[in-house]
Amino acid sequence: MQAASYTEKEPGRFRRGQSWKINLFGKNSDIATPDPQAFRLDLNAHQKLDSHFHIVDQFQVFIAGSGTIGRNQVQLVTVHYADHHTGYGPLIASAQGLSYLTLRSKTDAGLVYLSTPNVREKLKPTKRRHRVSEAVALSIDPVLRNRDSVSVDTVIEEQPGDDGMNVKIIRLGPNMAAQSSDPSEAGGQYLIVLNGSLLLEGKSHEPYSLVFVRSSDEAPILLAGEGGLEVMITQFPREDDWMKSI
Repeated sequence: MQAASYTEKEPGRFRRGQSWKINLFGKNSDIATPDPQAFRLDLNAHQKLDSHFHIVDQFQVFIAGSGTIGRNQVQLVTVHYADHHTGYGPLIASAQGLSYLTLRSKTDAGLVYLSTPNVREKLKPTKRRHRVSEAVALSIDPVLRNRDSVSVDTVIEEQPGDDGMNVKIIRLGPNMAAQSSDPSEAGGQYLIVLNGSLLLEGKSHEPYSLVFVRSSDEAPILLAGEGGLEVMITQFPREDDWMKSI
């Protein structure tokens, strides 16, 4: 298990083409590696990313602004999941821009546009799962501070053949504790602090800090700070042969 503090990483934001980027785990790479990779990307007004795929499984969590991904509207907070070698898009920001977290259990080698010549030769066997959630509402501050019980909401429900892939959000009042989902039957998890703060190993993690939990790790205890906590758990499917090969 390893954590990335958003507060510590945010000053490292840099310009990348038309966008702005903050690396939270890993860095830009054109080589696939077994290390986790996660970053925040801020798209400029009306910016468009043409349809493409990646060679690793990934989640995207939309946290600010609005836009579209394919035919789906995305806004705070929408979750998108795509299997490796599964095309999606285009991704288009609104006039107010669009910000999202990209979460990968392994480092990608860079996107492949579907318009690439002979693109089919680059594809590998995959289940081609591609899901977009409904928008998730976050609690206003006084409601979160006065929450007196723990609740769990399903954001993307596991379907037959999903191999453990699902997304949930856990809401806790001040100083409450709850155990996170068991990662052992899936391909790892990201915990995303969306609201309030998460106390972990003596350190307070604010929005949009991340914790990466491997399938071999024990389920962590979620401990809310003084203002409560809303944390999202994005759970990857069990690795297929391709993901195991990276």
